[in-house]
Amino acid sequence: MQMMLGALALYVLALAALFLLRKKLGVFWGVAAFFVATTAWLQLGIDPPVPASVMLLYLGTMLIALLLYSTSSEASRQAFLGPIIAVMVEKRLFIPRVLLVLLIPAAVGYVTHVLVLPSEAAPPKVRSVHPSPPNTMKVLAKGMTDPSTFNIIKNDSPLRPLQETNPAVWEEKIALGRVVYYQNCYFCHGDVMAADGHLGPTVKPPPASFQDPGTIAMLEEAFLYWRVAKGGPGLPDAGTPWDSSMPVWEKMLTEDEMWSVIAYMYEYTGYKPRKKENLAEAH
Repeated sequence: MQMMLGALALYVLALAALFLLRKKLGVFWGVAAFFVATTAWLQLGIDPPVPASVMLLYLGTMLIALLLYSTSSEASRQAFLGPIIAVMVEKRLFIPRVLLVLLIPAAVGYVTHVLVLPSEAAPPKVRSVHPSPPNTMKVLAKGMTDPSTFNIIKNDSPLRPLQETNPAVWEEKIALGRVVYYQNCYFCHGDVMAADGHLGPTVKPPPASFQDPGTIAMLEEAFLYWRVAKGGPGLPDAGTPWDSSMPVWEKMLTEDEMWSVIAYMYEYTGYKPRKKENLAEAH
């Protein structure tokens, strides 16, 4: 901030000096000095830097405004064009004329060369918010001695049938899921599952809002089980860079707890999980 204020102070002093010397400098050199001073301040005196596209737009607009100002009357137009015409026709300015003839094409060529150079920056990588899961995964949840294999494509929540076959047990699982959520998940995903937990603004990418109809309402419970169990480190390349702070919950929760919290998320938001597609019928 101090550097920005110092740069602004220097710019103001430069403008004051140009104002005091405006008659001695004349219209052309005054306009040129103002353009250079303003460009230098915009390039060097603002942090974070002004984006190149915005800078180009602003400088183009400023140049047009200065040209309109310089040609607003016959007297100012002649004063502005005077040095330009002089360097083109006067014999005493032969050396500056030759230098300009050499420098202008060189400057154009250099700018063109810079623009066509390949960028050193790596091409941007598109990150998929809901990357495709693997067909199967190994789960070693809390309390398990040996990993189990879960088929994400074919299998689904073992708790969901209880909603119809045994409502009492289903309600017990929902109650367990509520406890699991508020002991582990709400810090980021929020008290009402709207991604507004007090840790939410500190993580990148931000946590998912389960109130958004574009999240769990569009997903199968098996997909969520994979994401909960494997967390951010379990994301495939399509979901990277995986700077997601989602923990690997299989290290801290049992299978029952993970399925229960998934069921509670749907119960609380009122959404229904996406059903498995019947691959046999699709073919």
